Amino acid sequence: MSAPIVAPAHIEDTQELTAPLISHDPRWQLAQRIVASKSFAKSSFLTSFLLYVCDRELRGRAFEITEHQIGIHALRRPVTYNPGEDNIVRNYARLLRKRLDEYFRTEGKQEILRISIPRGKYVPVFYEGEKGQELPEPSLIASGISSETEIEEAISFSQPIWAPFSKLGHRTITLLFVFLTLAVALAAAWFGMRHFYHRSGTLSHQLWAGVFNSERDTLIVPADSGFGILQNLTQRPVHLGDYVNGVYLSRITPIPGVDSRNLNDLSTQRYTSVVDLNIVSSLSRLPELVSDRFAIRYARDLRMEDLKHSNAILLGSQHTNPWVELFEKDMNFALEYEPEVDDSTVLNRHPLPGENAVYKNAWADDSHRTYAVLAYLPSLDGMGHVILVEGLNMAGTQAAADFLLNDRTISPILKKATRADGTLEPFELLLETNSIGANAPEAHVVAERYDGSLQQ
Repeated sequence: MSAPIVAPAHIEDTQELTAPLISHDPRWQLAQRIVASKSFAKSSFLTSFLLYVCDRELRGRAFEITEHQIGIHALRRPVTYNPGEDNIVRNYARLLRKRLDEYFRTEGKQEILRISIPRGKYVPVFYEGEKGQELPEPSLIASGISSETEIEEAISFSQPIWAPFSKLGHRTITLLFVFLTLAVALAAAWFGMRHFYHRSGTLSHQLWAGVFNSERDTLIVPADSGFGILQNLTQRPVHLGDYVNGVYLSRITPIPGVDSRNLNDLSTQRYTSVVDLNIVSSLSRLPELVSDRFAIRYARDLRMEDLKHSNAILLGSQHTNPWVELFEKDMNFALEYEPEVDDSTVLNRHPLPGENAVYKNAWADDSHRTYAVLAYLPSLDGMGHVILVEGLNMAGTQAAADFLLNDRTISPILKKATRADGTLEPFELLLETNSIGANAPEAHVVAERYDGSLQQ
C-alpha cells in the first residue's frame, strides 16, 4: 500500500499536486515517506520545501524551482519577498540536506531510491543505491563524485605543488596524502576527546548537553540592531506581533534630520552587533554542539514555527530581539526601554528583602553601571530549553554571555539549580556590570530566582 499523500503548504496553483501524473511515481512516494519520518514530522517548512521542489521536478517544471518561488510557495514569504535581503531559503536548504542525509542513514537506510539536493542548487536529484548501503558523504553526492578515481582527482593538488614528488607516482602520492590527513585527524580527535572527557563531568557540560542535543534543533538568534535603532528614532516601541508581520514598517514616517535612504536602509537591511557575533562564535565552538541540529537565525527571519519544537538561545532584549517577549511576560526580571537612548531599566516584579523594585541603567554616572538578565527557561512546547542573554545595552549583553560561558562563574548557579534527580531547573539571574563603550568587566549577581521562586 502506498504512503499517504501529503501536499506542500501554500502552493497557489489550481493544479492538484496529487494528480495521477505523479501520485504513483516511486519518486513522489519516496518524498512522501521522507516527510512522514521523524526527521521531518515536526517541521512543516522542511516538509513544504521538499514536496514543492519534488513536485515541480517530477511535473517537468524545474524552471519554477528558484529561491524566490520556494520562499513564496513553501516558506510562506509574501510575493514581495526579496531573497537578497532574506536568506531563509538558503538556511532551510542547508537544513534540508542534513535531514535527508539523516533519513537515509536511519529510517530510510533500506531505501533503494534516494534523493539529494546538490549544494548551490535546489532541484532535487533522484538516484539509486543498494539496500542497507551507507550514504556517501553529502559533499560527494552534491558534487556528483561517485567513483574512486573521481574522489582521488577531487582531493589531488595541482601539478606545481606535487612536482617535487612526481617520481613517487600518483597513487603513492594519494596514499601518502590520505595517511597524513588521517594522522592529523586522529591527533585532533585525541586532543578533542581529552578536552571533552575532562569537561563531561562538569555542570557546564550538563547545561550545554541539554541545550544542544541530537533530538531537537537548536537556534541561535542574534539581535536585530537596526530594529532597535528604528525604535529609538521613531520613539515608538514595537511588539512582537507587529514585528513578525512587518506592520511597523508601513507606519514609519519621515524623521527630521534622518535621510530617507538611511531610514529605508535600517528598515530593510539586517544589522547585528559585533558583540552578538562574538557570542555566536563562542557558542559554535562548544564541544557539546551538534552540528547537524544547529542553526543561526536572524531575528527578522525567525518564525513561530521555528521556535515551537526547537531549543533556542536568544541574544539581546525585547528592544532588539522581540522574540524575547514570548518568555519575558512570565519572568520575574523584565527589561524596559524609554525613548531616550540608554534610558532603560530592569523591573524586579517580586522583590525579595534587600532587593530593589527597579534597577536603572546609570550610563551618565562615573560608574557607567548597567544591568543584564540571564535566564534558562523551558521551551515553548515544554520539551526543551531556551536561554535568554539580555542586556540593557551591548556591554550588558556581553557581560551576561561571558558569565554564562565561564565555568567558574556559572558553576555555582548551576549547582543551586540542580534538582535531586540531576536535572537543571529553570533560573533567572539579574547581573550588574559597568559599561566601558560596548565592553564590560566581569558581572556579578545582584538577584536570582530558581524554579518555584520564579513567580512568587
